[in-house]
Amino acid sequence: DWWDNGGDAIAFGRGSKGYVAINHESGSLSRTYQTSLPAGTYCNVQNNTTVTVGSSGQFTATLGANTALAIYAGKSSC
Repeated sequence: DWWDNGGDAIAFGRGSKGYVAINHESGSLSRTYQTSLPAGTYCNVQNNTTVTVGSSGQFTATLGANTALAIYAGKSSC
């Protein structure tokens, strides 16, 4: 589940264990990410917000400039 924008933004999964997205750009980044996570609500441990993964394994998020998102299957609530 690797993605990059050819610049300073990347995202990758750790199978069914978690997902990380990093935006090291000067502007915000909005996109839909494909994961291998089961559907459900997860805690973004980077800033204690929730992320909802749909039945297709996707979630949509906006990352501000120089921010990151990190979710993992072991933490479903913040």
